[in-house]
Amino acid sequence: MKTAVIYARYSSDAQTEQSIEGQVRVCKQFAEKNELLVVDSYIDRATTGTNDNRVAFQQMLKDSKRKMWSTVIVYKLDRFARNKYESVVNRKKLSDNGVELVSAMENIPDTPEGKLFLAVIEGFNEYFSEDLRQKVNRGLKESWLKGNATGGHPPYGYVIKDKKYVIEEAEADVIREVFRKYAQGFKAVSIAEDLKARNIRRKCGKYIDHKYVYVILHDKRFIGVVQHQGEEYYNIFPPIITKELWLQVDAINEENKIAPSRKKEIFDYILSSKFVCGKCKHKMLGESGTSRSGEIHYYYVCLSKRRGKTDCDCKAVKKQVLEDYVINATVAMLRKNSVITKIAETICKVHEKMIKDDSGLQILINKRNDAKKAADNIVKAIEQGIITDFTKDRLTTLQNEVNSLDIEINREMQKTYAHLSVDEVEKYLLSKVFENPDDIKTRKLLVNTFIREIIWYGDKLVITYNFQEEAIPPRLTKSHTKEVEKQVEEATRSASSFSLGSYIFRQTTPDRG
Repeated sequence: MKTAVIYARYSSDAQTEQSIEGQVRVCKQFAEKNELLVVDSYIDRATTGTNDNRVAFQQMLKDSKRKMWSTVIVYKLDRFARNKYESVVNRKKLSDNGVELVSAMENIPDTPEGKLFLAVIEGFNEYFSEDLRQKVNRGLKESWLKGNATGGHPPYGYVIKDKKYVIEEAEADVIREVFRKYAQGFKAVSIAEDLKARNIRRKCGKYIDHKYVYVILHDKRFIGVVQHQGEEYYNIFPPIITKELWLQVDAINEENKIAPSRKKEIFDYILSSKFVCGKCKHKMLGESGTSRSGEIHYYYVCLSKRRGKTDCDCKAVKKQVLEDYVINATVAMLRKNSVITKIAETICKVHEKMIKDDSGLQILINKRNDAKKAADNIVKAIEQGIITDFTKDRLTTLQNEVNSLDIEINREMQKTYAHLSVDEVEKYLLSKVFENPDDIKTRKLLVNTFIREIIWYGDKLVITYNFQEEAIPPRLTKSHTKEVEKQVEEATRSASSFSLGSYIFRQTTPDRG
């Protein structure tokens, strides 16, 4: 039996532990149905899914390297991530460690079509997250225009009374002291040590260390200013320090800024995992070098040549030139001969199949029926005179569960009725996936989704694209590369179909220099 772990998350204080319990329960039912043995769970509470800076999530990625389990089960893919790029990257990390990601509520087939549909789901998840963010920002703006507090824990120096931020004098005295001493020349470390010696702590109970001192010194709320999306609000926080003191401290901060040394820019070599030298059949990897003028250049070079293991004479190629060429060729291929329309049609077929086989909705309906049946049995017991505190509490719990499940079922049914049309999917792909080929997220998505392998000969390039019926990971071995070359040659001579991909791009590349 395969082993698995569960990852669950809820994003805000508006949700509760019941959300986690529900996710875990559905994931366990999915595991039992699919003969998976759950050995552990990773839970993030009140944590956003728009980025992967989550403690339990990062621990799960780290533990996946130990190969103690083979599957990660999530309630839905938006629990794993709402950011499309980070979803792709982190699924790739799991895949590299031999771990599969599955959704208990979304039956996505392991095929190229399923992967494309997965990209669409990730895109829509990101869209819904962005839409929610905009709605939240609108609500924040309305509250701030009225000078109201917006919930959550008040910052150090303030308390909330009648929906307004009010100065908490004891904490405000600490803030004034921090600014005054720093303006007089005291270092942040010495200020923090003095506060610790006097047992002065933050609201959470932790000591005010030198890092938190810097947080205080850069927080404009203490002069009554809130900045959000390019706008400033002056009626939310009553000032704790004067503007003159703020300017003194700000001037010191500017003076203390060290001119940043020239750092080597970190580049993503997006073709590395699929790039092969056509001459010696070894992988091509990214490398950088500095010219006599001090300018840094970035290349793809043959791995065996760099290590001196072979006499390969394949020349290095500039990273930006090659990647631009590959991306432009891929976009042109997808737009040519209505390929993008065919992809949209396939995605819609996958979606229709998922609707017909909506096991997640059925699970919710079954749970609702079980809870309703249990509640009816308790009602019958009460009618027969069996009334205890336990039966009353249990009946209330079941009634709440039925109500909650009714809401969830209604949501799922609304999604079921939201059929995707070919035009909608095609419009989405064109506007979201291909709208900016220069964007690093889009470039990575194009490479990871469509390109199977790239073979570089020093003066020409062969790109194969993956549209076969079964998803098979690329095998960048010598024998596989030779087989690709053989089939490319046969396809070129006979204009026949190509078994490793439905499209071949073969053309002399631009000048390497």
